[in-house]
Amino acid sequence: MSVKSTSTNQVIYGALGCGEDLMEGIIRICKENNLNSGMVTCIGSLDEVGFTVFKLNSENQLDGYAEPTIIKEPVELIQATGFVCIDENGEHDLHMHGMIERMDSTIQAGHFLRGYNKVCVTVELTIVASPEVTAYRRYNDSLGYKVIQFEDSI
Repeated sequence: MSVKSTSTNQVIYGALGCGEDLMEGIIRICKENNLNSGMVTCIGSLDEVGFTVFKLNSENQLDGYAEPTIIKEPVELIQATGFVCIDENGEHDLHMHGMIERMDSTIQAGHFLRGYNKVCVTVELTIVASPEVTAYRRYNDSLGYKVIQFEDSI
């Protein structure tokens, strides 16, 4: 388990415009504001969306991710939540899950993929961050996935 408590938080409110990539836009905002970690929540609309979900093996155990689902039509971004973090190479990363509603009223959800989520009209967002904690997303051998660990900022 990885838990850190903070006494100071910074909140950023923002919006992404038509044609911007959802995840790249959030990462850009974090870089511009010198944030290495934070929690993001957002709503809006997307021209297209790309996400994946866990897949199971024949023993019904987790076995990586399924092939990406790519939807090339406008969707409502009902809600997305994620964590801004630093990856194994020291670069900004974003682990985000969300729910979308398609034009036929079906709802789908999953682990959003960077570079596949273009804003349609707008996406409004909030980022809550603290200079006291840094989130690192690293591969965990025992789990077989990248997971986020929270550490005191230096």
